[in-house]
Amino acid sequence: MRARALAEPYPSVRTTDRLATAVDLVVGRDLPALLITDPEGRPVAVLRADQVLAACLPGYFADDPLLVRLIDEPYADRMGVAPERLVAECLPRGGPRPFSVTAECTVVEVAELMARTGCPVVAVLEGGPGPDARLLGVVTATRVLQRLRSRAHA
Repeated sequence: MRARALAEPYPSVRTTDRLATAVDLVVGRDLPALLITDPEGRPVAVLRADQVLAACLPGYFADDPLLVRLIDEPYADRMGVAPERLVAECLPRGGPRPFSVTAECTVVEVAELMARTGCPVVAVLEGGPGPDARLLGVVTATRVLQRLRSRAHA
């Protein structure tokens, strides 16, 4: 089976959207990850839910994790998502990790990419990566597991 056959519509946010929009989508739909697109709707990255969560924390916690032990409960209870922060500011440093496959990739290639990168959502592109690529949909880890399970019971 090819990635094209496994691809399905999936929610996304643009790099220009607010982080709060991304959080609302992850929480509202109980998503394992978000597909991030550029302003023209082309996929540029996938942010796992734990990466969205990390983006909600002040940067100084990442710089010195011991600081979290100094935060008292009343202060911690007042923390929230920074309303002005953009999704683009939350993308991983060092460039995007692999998050897409071509429509002709096999289910095993999709599964291997997910396992290697820890990414539970993979974008499926028609025409390969590049500016002319067209998003067909995404394949989720759940969808791959469903496919593998159905083959095991066949």
